Amino acid sequence: MLDQTTLEKAEQIIQTNYFGTKNMIKAMVPLMRPSEPGARIVNVSSKLGRLSGRRNRIENAEERKKLENEELLSEELIDEVMETFLKEVKDGSWKEGGWPNVFTDYSLSKLAVNTYTRLMAREFASRPEGQKIYINCYCPGWVRTAMTSWAGHISIEDGADTAVWLALLPDQFVTGKFFSERREINF
Repeated sequence: MLDQTTLEKAEQIIQTNYFGTKNMIKAMVPLMRPSEPGARIVNVSSKLGRLSGRRNRIENAEERKKLENEELLSEELIDEVMETFLKEVKDGSWKEGGWPNVFTDYSLSKLAVNTYTRLMAREFASRPEGQKIYINCYCPGWVRTAMTSWAGHISIEDGADTAVWLALLPDQFVTGKFFSERREINF
């Protein structure tokens, strides 16, 4: 059994990174004005949240397949995976669950953001012209901020570059993708 602080930390990270992102999108979408080029949403994520990552991925093939399957992907499924992880954190069995090995709670929260980005891209695709919303996510890298105790190797400006670039892409209707350093990378 894990101590209460570990559980609270995992819950806080999942609540902030995944549920916070999801709730912000739900709150903002009705306020977004229709426009010819379409509205843009750019989610901050991390390479640690990749399904296909070699070093830090979900080893449980069944859980990974659920999140890879575009046709079966749903908000309920993503929520269920996060709840399963938190349940395993609570009962102390998460290490045997096949979850990522490094920064586990953070990695899973960002995996949920990436997966939710793909889901919303699919949902937004059915909107009529002039009401489209393009949604992508990106990894800013290890940025020199208080969050990294100023140990990051990327400036704040460089960390924000890809987000600004995605938000302002002219005449390019890219959606449901994951980027780092202005390049698309695999989920």
